[in-house]
Amino acid sequence: MRNSTNVKTIPAFPNSFPYNELLLSGKLSAKTRTWRWGHAGLTLLYTSTSTARDVADAHGLDPKGTPRGVLVGVGELVSVRELTDAEADQIEREFDNNTGTVSIGAGAYRYEFKNLKRFKRPIPFKPPQGAVRLFNVPISTVAKALKEVGVSL
Repeated sequence: MRNSTNVKTIPAFPNSFPYNELLLSGKLSAKTRTWRWGHAGLTLLYTSTSTARDVADAHGLDPKGTPRGVLVGVGELVSVRELTDAEADQIEREFDNNTGTVSIGAGAYRYEFKNLKRFKRPIPFKPPQGAVRLFNVPISTVAKALKEVGVSL
């Protein structure tokens, strides 16, 4: 992709803590949203400054000391599609680690990733101001991290 200044970019998918951690560790099979994104392919994972406290607690993850406002990894986004009822039930069980303590429901659309790779070091990044669903990151910002995890462009 290229942005308006003709700089090559990669789209970033923001998540509250601990969703990227759960994706990267294989404890979450997919992420969901209430809206559909038309992108498929290489996508960065961004951990925002917010926390899904009940999900973190259900997984025994302490948000203190966890880097925020950072790009934490990369994966290939498979085509986004509507969730089945069975998939929604599975993801909700994954959200709450089968504890029955999380009230967050799955969104209508499934965002499934393959070939997920965690960066060796999180990369600080400031997305555009305001409510952000998605944003683009210059490849130059993540080139070294991508190379370190074996992703070639």
